[in-house]
Amino acid sequence: MADGPPDFLSQLTSPDHTLDVRPRTESAIVLLSRACDADLDAVQGLLAGVGIRTARLNADELADTCLTVDPHRRAARLRGRWLTPTVTWIRHFAPAAIEGPGDPARTAFLRESWQAAAVSLASVSGTSLLASAPAPLAQLEFARRHGVAVPRTLVTTDPYRAFAEFGCRRLVVKAAHRHFVEPEPGRLRGVFPVVVEQHTLSTGMGPPVIVQEYVEHETELRVYYVAGQLHAFRIDKGSAAALWLAPDTVGVSAVTPPPSVAAATTRLATAMSLRYGAFDFLLRAGTPVFLEVNPDGDWRWAERKSHTTPVTAAVAAMLAALHRDAPDRQGCVQ
Repeated sequence: MADGPPDFLSQLTSPDHTLDVRPRTESAIVLLSRACDADLDAVQGLLAGVGIRTARLNADELADTCLTVDPHRRAARLRGRWLTPTVTWIRHFAPAAIEGPGDPARTAFLRESWQAAAVSLASVSGTSLLASAPAPLAQLEFARRHGVAVPRTLVTTDPYRAFAEFGCRRLVVKAAHRHFVEPEPGRLRGVFPVVVEQHTLSTGMGPPVIVQEYVEHETELRVYYVAGQLHAFRIDKGSAAALWLAPDTVGVSAVTPPPSVAAATTRLATAMSLRYGAFDFLLRAGTPVFLEVNPDGDWRWAERKSHTTPVTAAVAAMLAALHRDAPDRQGCVQ
């Protein structure tokens, strides 16, 4: 039996033309920090130059910010734009920077809620970089365990007692947590390291602080670890707090890290599962002494002083590689 004429509907329907009106998303690198983060400004410029989209969420610019995180779609809607986060980096996204409504309880709830939202955003990302590393004493234990020298260290409420514990003439006293506190959004107050001698320090109780023996040294190095790459700078300064209080007096020069420092940096970054970290070392008779690693340490200050940009380029390359390696997702505009 011969086929009949096509029905009326098939004559009106084009089988090879379908208009997809489902919500579309853009693949993007999502950066969570603060408006003053010049390091990420420079990185975003490089990424834009190679056609990679970025989205920025600053803790001090959240007023009227619209955010939706959809774990089923592994997508987020930020300021009216649907994104598929390929990489999310939570850097200087500090809850204390978030302006509150005035009431202490509501402000605390607002800040904790945004902090949780940042973690949720990272959870739907292909790769997340969190500003986390072991606590300072745990970092030193990592170093000891991996054969890297460290200064003798205490956390104490009475730094004066450390003179007797260490039997040394000078001590370094520094914050047990961060170098800044933010009593109100946008106004940071520094709690910077100091080098003290026994006759200048009185006994008495105070907040817990880190106290270390002062290590006589020939060189201070800041080494940036970026996805296996190392970029080192020699730091010349007159006091422990000069980086913050007298930056014009600080000298910085790009250097090739000695093999012992390079090996120690790579060993510790691997042990701590870091993709990025700013490592501080002293060189004592050619031996590296590890001080600490900052998982969100700034680098533009060192680049500006040394008239170089290797860390900016390396961070942009790291994020670009992670972005390109992210699995393709349905409905995602590349």
